[in-house]
Amino acid sequence: MIVDGMISHHSCTAYALDDEQEDFGVRAGYLNDELHTFWVLVRKFQLPAVLVITLLLGWRHPLTLAINVALLLFSTRPNPFSVYMFIEQLHERDLNRSIGWYKSKVFHRKKVKVEDYKFLCLATVEQGDTKLNLLGILGSWWVVHTSKI
Repeated sequence: MIVDGMISHHSCTAYALDDEQEDFGVRAGYLNDELHTFWVLVRKFQLPAVLVITLLLGWRHPLTLAINVALLLFSTRPNPFSVYMFIEQLHERDLNRSIGWYKSKVFHRKKVKVEDYKFLCLATVEQGDTKLNLLGILGSWWVVHTSKI
């Protein structure tokens, strides 16, 4: 008799917890999205902030500053093949902004050209009717210019 009451009470508690977990799951998902967006921005602007701090603290010693800036630029140059991941992230961002866009346009890259230099990378991407000029410096890719073809 006591065991029967415990089992019944346990199942009611489990149902109540399931409902609460669904409510927490919605809020936690929203919070995870916001935190993910925040950390992406922090990672993107971390190295430019380090460069600015290096410039501000080392301006009195020009030779040391030049060496530090050259090493920072050389060691944080992105891999030329990472441009494909950056383009894919831009595509995902555009899909999330306009849901009906992917149904009307086919997304494909006509041409991707990457020029690798010692301190930076330049990329030209033609996709659909848009041409992107990208600059790879300080560990990530930056959109320099966008034009219609």
